[in-house]
Amino acid sequence: MPLPKQKPLLPVGTTNYYNNIHKPKNLIFMKKIFTLIAAAVAALSVNAQDWNATNSGSLTKGTTLLDNDYVTVTTGVQDSEAAYIKDESEQNDPKTYAGYTFKKYINVRVTDAPSSDNNWEGSEYTDCTPVGISLIVTAKVNTDITFYYKHGDGKVLSVLDQTLNESKVNTETAVADLDGYYTGTVKMQGGHKYTIYAKGGTVGINGITTAEGTYVEPTSKTYGYTASTNEVTYGDGAKMAITGNTSKNFGSAAAIKGITSIKNSNGAQNTFWAPEGKYASSVTFYFAANADDTEAKLSEINGVQDEYASAVGKIHSNPTSYTYTFESPVSQFTFTFSNKQCNFIMEVAYADAAGIQNIAATTVSAKAVKYVKDGQLVIETAKGTFTAAGARLK
Repeated sequence: MPLPKQKPLLPVGTTNYYNNIHKPKNLIFMKKIFTLIAAAVAALSVNAQDWNATNSGSLTKGTTLLDNDYVTVTTGVQDSEAAYIKDESEQNDPKTYAGYTFKKYINVRVTDAPSSDNNWEGSEYTDCTPVGISLIVTAKVNTDITFYYKHGDGKVLSVLDQTLNESKVNTETAVADLDGYYTGTVKMQGGHKYTIYAKGGTVGINGITTAEGTYVEPTSKTYGYTASTNEVTYGDGAKMAITGNTSKNFGSAAAIKGITSIKNSNGAQNTFWAPEGKYASSVTFYFAANADDTEAKLSEINGVQDEYASAVGKIHSNPTSYTYTFESPVSQFTFTFSNKQCNFIMEVAYADAAGIQNIAATTVSAKAVKYVKDGQLVIETAKGTFTAAGARLK
């Protein structure tokens, strides 16, 4: 049987800081067939880590940790004074989980989340040992990348797609028999660049593996913090603004579901515009109060005031969620959080092309036609033109 393609681990302290399991190595000819079989079986049992923080060393900004057929991973930090990052901190004892054994880790943490108006790498964080960094990942092809790490309760490892300027989902799974240890998998799109970071808590990364990608274009998008401005534009063309108070800006807050949340202006109405040619069929808000012992309320959606949902306390690890389904898909909608300031992210589901076409061309009767115009459902009848709620337009 053929031996698997594999390259041995290289220690972090050597000239090359990465391991590549995707290039074949020279095979030593074995004269005896039973020796060849034994070697093959042994090789199959070797853990195929792409990168493992096994040795200490100075990881200056821009150090390549991994470069294989799938990705390139380098260290990132904003301030050159904090560029010398050590992974010398020993774990109390080697940790074995998900089939791999890890002896050491590097700390990932930034003071400010990466963004277009800040720095794609985030800003330095020096108040931990070893000093915190971020990781910059360039996906060469569609890739499923898995991180092996530890963190405290409620902390998260976040991912920002620099190409789209939007947060991505890190599917985190707790290690059943090892408290505080996790694996997190991110589906990356080929040709995109990503920032791996932690804000509001430190994540110690033990290792990284990569695999052939299973990325598919999503039917929904999750929107979080991107910039401290009154109006933001996301990589997919969606826009959001604090239209109820143009003097206020969105702020960054602790992560919710692995995505840096948006600190919102209390009581000010927001407007969301879908990317050109797309229509939102529903929106799910995930939110927490910005301070302990306070209650933030979702009080308005798409122009309708109501007590939709509320969140008490600054519990980002267990946010309140509320899903609102539009009567018909819309190109834009408004929403307001009130009572107290809150932090939120939102997931917008988009209608498929067939659904939009059907909405635009639905015939109600011989004398009534229903269609979408400027983001709202319009009904034309012999008696006039009305909104879905019955308000006369003309």
